[in-house]
Amino acid sequence: MTDWALLNGIVFGLVLAAPVGPVGVLCVSRTLTEGRMHGLLSGLGAAIADAVYGGIAAFGIGSVANWVDSHKQQLALVGGLLLILLAIKSFFTKPRPPSDRIARRIHTESLTQDVISTFTLAITNPVTVLAFAGLIATFNVGLATPRSQLLLVVGVFAGSAAWWFALSGGASIFRQYMNGGFQRWANRVSAVVLLAFGFYALFGIARSGGGA
Repeated sequence: MTDWALLNGIVFGLVLAAPVGPVGVLCVSRTLTEGRMHGLLSGLGAAIADAVYGGIAAFGIGSVANWVDSHKQQLALVGGLLLILLAIKSFFTKPRPPSDRIARRIHTESLTQDVISTFTLAITNPVTVLAFAGLIATFNVGLATPRSQLLLVVGVFAGSAAWWFALSGGASIFRQYMNGGFQRWANRVSAVVLLAFGFYALFGIARSGGGA
């Protein structure tokens, strides 16, 4: 049963990470303009958030789940505003050429910001915990022991991280063939997409508030 919990966790992680969304846009954009490490760590920030929500669903932390559900609008507001800020930053970010030595250095502060930004973006999405609850109910996963619950969380992180590793790796292959002009346009396109996601989140809050 514990082996199945780990396997199901990996599947859950892949299912949550694979759909195209703002984190995916950021992962590809940062890989193309700043390098593979920035794209990978951007994805890992979201993978950590997925694991947190996986723990909430797997361990049945009812009070936390109820708090998330009752604060969906506030979380969506934070996520929407963060997307708009990231869109502005992405628009004005200067791409680093693959051949530039500076691009090969590890900038700890910048990498930390990459992780924190995508973690915050993913953790403010209350739909994730509801998705976990639905997946667990659909697949009828047995989580009778703390070991199986822990393995599910580990599997979720592994599955999600594997997707971001593959996505950033794929984007990095194309990066070496792109000049600075193309990378700047890629940044601007990603900024527009992120801005659209951000305004969509904010309009969703206004719509739900107006109907209340």
